[in-house]
Amino acid sequence: MPGMRRKTARRAAHAPSGRTEPASGSRKLSAMDRAYRAIKADILANVLRPGDAVPVERYVRDLRLSRTPVREATLRLQREGLIDIRPRLGTFVSYLDLRQIRDMYRVRRLLEGEAAREAAARAPEEALRTLRDQLAAFRETGEIDTRGMSETGKRVHLLIWEHCGNEVLRSMILSMQDHFTRFRSLSIQLPEKILSSHHEHLAILDSLLARDGERAAALIHQHFDHASQFLLDSLLHGSPAEGPRVTVTF
Repeated sequence: MPGMRRKTARRAAHAPSGRTEPASGSRKLSAMDRAYRAIKADILANVLRPGDAVPVERYVRDLRLSRTPVREATLRLQREGLIDIRPRLGTFVSYLDLRQIRDMYRVRRLLEGEAAREAAARAPEEALRTLRDQLAAFRETGEIDTRGMSETGKRVHLLIWEHCGNEVLRSMILSMQDHFTRFRSLSIQLPEKILSSHHEHLAILDSLLARDGERAAALIHQHFDHASQFLLDSLLHGSPAEGPRVTVTF
């Protein structure tokens, strides 16, 4: 029994903070899952850039896997829209399509606007005030902690999803998050853009605290309109020659 307790303790130590792992979470990752996570992480972090060939053999070697699970991982990523497999040519990171980016932002603004409308009636006041105080504590002049400001701002969106009261809506928003993580990693992070988003996050929290669902939805719409326009402008005009590669679909 002491040995069993030690094993349980070790599993708990490796579980993500604040989450209870399901029974399956303690099982060892399959070879395909390991390859999938490794390749996907490199794509989302822009280590593998749009149009880059996926170095399948490197993953086989570094992860000490056979080619089959790595191949299965690339097929899964193809279904998710992150990889293109071209017969007789190879496996490549999918290009960013400007029309797809625009369309995804339009869909997310609608979904999250509705989530904010619902969250205005449901989000706990204490959680809203705590997050607002944390955001308001960031300095806006002098040496600005843009990273901390940005990371804390993401929690505004998380709070909205968690308290929208609609699991289908929440799941639909979450299903898009990998693409938005990739968009953020490719976007030029200018201090003025982060500060502008910071002000928008504060205004969104104020509308939620006022229980004004219509204003919360309108502010979310405006927030994603600004984010979409900035990203598209930076991809078209602000990227260095070795930076993100995009296609345009009409």
